[in-house]
Amino acid sequence: METLAILLDITLVIAGLAAYRASPKIGGELAKGLRLLTNGVLILGFAHLVESLMFVYFDTARPFNEVIHRLIVILGFTFVIVGFNRMRGAFGR
Repeated sequence: METLAILLDITLVIAGLAAYRASPKIGGELAKGLRLLTNGVLILGFAHLVESLMFVYFDTARPFNEVIHRLIVILGFTFVIVGFNRMRGAFGR
């Protein structure tokens, strides 16, 4: 089951990279917002991979691992929210 979890986590990271590469090449504030947003998606993918790797390879205590995971997820969502706000600002609110 651990191997399956890690493979799925790697798939999430690949999906985040694909989202980053698929984003349109535009300029200005809209581009900055989109870049922040896709970076947030990538961070969210890494959050799950880090959690699984900490369990499997470092035998990290569950409560500590869950806190680290949630902090990384908060960071990812922060990027997403700031990215959306930057994009909204590009349209003059």
